Amino acid sequence: MYEINYNQLIQNYDQMINTLEYDSMRSGGKAKLNAETLHHLYAMKEKYESNMIKPAKKEVKKNG
Repeated sequence: MYEINYNQLIQNYDQMINTLEYDSMRSGGKAKLNAETLHHLYAMKEKYESNMIKPAKKEVKKNG
């Protein structure tokens, strides 16, 4: 079984998003063509960010 490296996955999504956004700035037609793909990339990035293992919160006990 393989372990997913969420940090690398998110970096890859960021790179793809940046590339498509830069490409979209060059013309309106490219923006229209890339819009749906960008929407899905942002959705997938958000999904994987929420799947990342979050550090456990430490409870602070007060004496008193």
